[in-house]
Amino acid sequence: MEEKEIYLLITRHLADRATAEENGLLADWRTASEENEVLFEEIRSVWLAGIKPDQQAKQALTRLKERIRAEEKIKPIRRNRLIYLSAAASVAAILVLILARSFWQAPAIETPMLTVETGLKQKKSILLEDGTRIVLAPQSSLVYPAGFSGDLRTVQLQGEAYFEVSKNPHRPFIVHTADLDVKVLGTHFDVSSYPDQPASTVSLLEGRVAVSIAGENGAEYILKPSEQLVLNHLDRRVSRYGLDSSSTVGWMTNTLAFKNVRIADAAEKISKLYGVKVVLADQLTADTRLYGTFTNESLEQVMETLEATGNIQYRIENNKLHISMRK
Repeated sequence: MEEKEIYLLITRHLADRATAEENGLLADWRTASEENEVLFEEIRSVWLAGIKPDQQAKQALTRLKERIRAEEKIKPIRRNRLIYLSAAASVAAILVLILARSFWQAPAIETPMLTVETGLKQKKSILLEDGTRIVLAPQSSLVYPAGFSGDLRTVQLQGEAYFEVSKNPHRPFIVHTADLDVKVLGTHFDVSSYPDQPASTVSLLEGRVAVSIAGENGAEYILKPSEQLVLNHLDRRVSRYGLDSSSTVGWMTNTLAFKNVRIADAAEKISKLYGVKVVLADQLTADTRLYGTFTNESLEQVMETLEATGNIQYRIENNKLHISMRK
């Protein structure tokens, strides 16, 4: 790829006209070297400044328009040509980009919002236009734009989801819930925030996130890998714990992992994975601890194992799982 092609690619990105493939190509080029990132930031700064161009730059814009029209008729730039990119910048090319800013500007079009929902026992995988991958847990909903614009990438979550955020240090990714916001640059994490549950959790598997709590006036909690933040809905208390990834994101692989877990706390996971309502006989049953790990096993297989190794008994009637202490 020639130098003028990378300028065109940057122009299309700054004007929010680039395809997902082109944005991915540009992201690869930017991270290939420190010089490339410096060049991009210089051009972006000049673009946003909107400096008034001279006549020579206007002539360059005319040539660029012709180039853009030609490029629109062919396929997006191929990824395997990255090796030909040049990091060198010229004053003339930057002036062309300044003028292209006015060429690309058009009446604002509101970006449509998309909604994905899941029911009992249902999971959905979502790939956003920036390359971010999201797996939506059962009984959850995600609202997100068809394409990101501006300096932030934001989505709205109710329920639980696992995120693998595409890295972009200049465009943070924010997950909004009713109780907290999670801000990341590029990382793997899980957010659980169901309105009918006693707590919301943020579980960090890789990278770093900043969590802010609704009503706390901007205070942030920075999480490290293998750390979990828990917000108690009743008293708004925030706690941190070490993270057991198999227990946290096991729902993605139909895995139940119980390590000294109260039946009352396990009931939520059982209910969402198998689509049943869990009915506990009494408080003693609710406080009983469970141990065991199960992957792709039926509800009957799970309960038979727990019954054989513990002091509980169960029965399933009308899509309800009844659990009580063994008599």
